[in-house]
Amino acid sequence: MDVIINILSFLGGMLVLYLTAYVKVKGKNKALIEDVEKLEDEKQKIIAKYRAETEEIKKQHTLDIEKRKFQYEDKRKQFSKYFSLLDEFHGKRNSVFLERVQPIITEFLSGYLVDDEQVKNEAIVKYNKDVQALVFELNEEHLKLKSEQNSIRLIASPDVDKLLDKLEIAVKTATDLSTEMLRFMSTPEFLADQSLILPYQEKLAVSGNEVQVAHNNLKEQMKIELNEI
Repeated sequence: MDVIINILSFLGGMLVLYLTAYVKVKGKNKALIEDVEKLEDEKQKIIAKYRAETEEIKKQHTLDIEKRKFQYEDKRKQFSKYFSLLDEFHGKRNSVFLERVQPIITEFLSGYLVDDEQVKNEAIVKYNKDVQALVFELNEEHLKLKSEQNSIRLIASPDVDKLLDKLEIAVKTATDLSTEMLRFMSTPEFLADQSLILPYQEKLAVSGNEVQVAHNNLKEQMKIELNEI
């Protein structure tokens, strides 16, 4: 009987030990499963965060490309418009001397060389009036150019701003010299000795070259800035 009791006690103890071990293992497995689930949850959060950050980067990159594209087109249009006006201004300034001044001078001389003081005076008045009209027209075109320069300055870099200043000075100098020469051509000194016009022509040639150099330098700098956008 004692043997049976001992056997049963032993089996009961073994059962308790097994159940205790089973419960512990089951608890560990449950904790492990919970840890795995927690890790998976953290992984999914990281993946979601990474995707969100990636999408934001893509969005910002797309916006940056669109912004740069807009800036490029806006600058290109303004630069093109400015140079179109600049070329138009140079064309009109050149046409004054190539096409319109000669008829004015011819008309002036045909009246001034007449042996009649009244006719001479009328010729001088008419010449000065015609020259003043040309000067006014050139100044109007110059003002249009300066107005467009002010628009360019709003988007210009310091380098472009400086080159605009140089070009503005060169254009104004050339315009003033042209006006000065036209007015000198109606003076008695010029009519007595046409060679006196040579210094004016030389100055105007130098000034015209300075305008062209400033023009080219500005254009090259604008090309560089467009490529940097």
